[in-house]
Amino acid sequence: MTSPTSNSDLYVYCNGRTSSSSSSKDPQTAMASSGRPSAVATNRNMNWLIHGLYTRKDYALCRKLIDRQLTINYDKEYLYYTKGLILRDEDNPTEAINCFQLAIIANKKSSENYKELAKTLFSMGRFKQSLEVFLKAETLLERPDHDVYHHIGELFYRNFGQPKAGVAEAKEYLKQAIMCGKHVASYKILAEIYIEEGDNVKAIEMIENCLQISQDDVTLMTQIGILYLKINEYQRAFEKLLDAIAIDDKCTTALLALGSILQSKNDIDGALNKYKRISNLPDEGSEVWSNIGLCFFKKQKYIAAISCLKKAIWVAPLNFNALYNLGLILVTAQQYVSAFQTLAAAISLRPDNADCYMLLGTCLRHLNDPGNAYLSLEKSTMLPDAIKNPLIYLNFALYCYEIGKPDQSVSYLSNFLEMTQHVSVHREYLKMADRLNMALLSSVTEPEPTPQLAAVTTGGSSPVGNDDTGIRNESTTAAKEGGDVIHYGNEDEGGDGDDDDEAVGADETSLGFEGSTSRQ
Repeated sequence: MTSPTSNSDLYVYCNGRTSSSSSSKDPQTAMASSGRPSAVATNRNMNWLIHGLYTRKDYALCRKLIDRQLTINYDKEYLYYTKGLILRDEDNPTEAINCFQLAIIANKKSSENYKELAKTLFSMGRFKQSLEVFLKAETLLERPDHDVYHHIGELFYRNFGQPKAGVAEAKEYLKQAIMCGKHVASYKILAEIYIEEGDNVKAIEMIENCLQISQDDVTLMTQIGILYLKINEYQRAFEKLLDAIAIDDKCTTALLALGSILQSKNDIDGALNKYKRISNLPDEGSEVWSNIGLCFFKKQKYIAAISCLKKAIWVAPLNFNALYNLGLILVTAQQYVSAFQTLAAAISLRPDNADCYMLLGTCLRHLNDPGNAYLSLEKSTMLPDAIKNPLIYLNFALYCYEIGKPDQSVSYLSNFLEMTQHVSVHREYLKMADRLNMALLSSVTEPEPTPQLAAVTTGGSSPVGNDDTGIRNESTTAAKEGGDVIHYGNEDEGGDGDDDDEAVGADETSLGFEGSTSRQ
């Protein structure tokens, strides 16, 4: 005859705790004496209790009860299903897969079993197999399921689908997912897709929906601020970035973007204050130093600007924008040998950049190498980028006049004047063009000494972050903001010039993006 103590082990209380009583009472007697259903026989359906234990994360007792039920219960689908969930939560995906497969064998028409199996495969990085199981689960769905649509859309977006599937299929599945329920993950992937397609307005709409769900997400606030900058909504961008900093005052990306906005508005001290608050420089450290250097350059502190840009290049030697900015400042500071070396390095990285060749020609001219200066300036006009900057043609026209080639000077001056009909140019450059035109007309009748004209250059640029974020912090091109002047006269006329409000060689920085006037 079984002892009362061993008999009590066959029962489990309704709250999930095993019986610790050594009383000889049977369950019916115990229930009658206590006045409540204190114990339940294990030979009944215990799925409700298993579910309660699982939701309370009492995994040890839940697994013990499942193992008991598997030996006596004929309906084992839910038992294997729940055991698989527990094993997956306990970071044992291999055993979890076995349990889900047993659950599928018990019921091959349940989409939940396939869905959980696919999610387990997804967590293991077996994406192709996961996609196949998710597609199988989709065919068994009795009603729309967010998890299934979201994961299929994400896998199609990651190019794990059939050759015919891609971004379009991913968008359709993700749209179905957000129709089933508002989830941040689905909105984020849709925003990434729209950013890649260049549809910033749609991307902003998706991130706004994310912020309605997760209102304190600093990353989302920073990202939407950057997207507002891309569509020239500066006030909204400023507000979102301020909100991000209010939550996390050490957010590097938000501080960098705010500093760039202030820098573009000529608030140099405000921009430097934002950069100063960046405590630990991440991968964008080179761009931060480059922006700080341009701030000092705007304040005409050339030594500090050169030091900061050299630091930027030391952090990232292949940063083209930092090299270009340093070369620009060195030309302004009349350190032509150093400028030549820096610009040569920049050209080796981007040999199709017209502005680099224009500055290189300026260096060679001051280094008394007129032949190579002419070739460099001529090449700058032949590159595709030259059509974006009319000042390249003005520079070459000025130099052609200086070396006694008035015919070429007239040709390139006419190109410059034609481009100014479509591109806004600072009035100072138009005055230079008028002076050159008058000098060319007067030289037809009688020779005159070479006028003290100026060659004009544009500002450099510094990228902020990876192309996966999308931010670029750059100098505004002289064609838009007025640029700067490097004099072609005597050396004592070279330096700062008369325009204190305009930086010499590079303009103030502003936030630019792919598709804007930045030099990529």
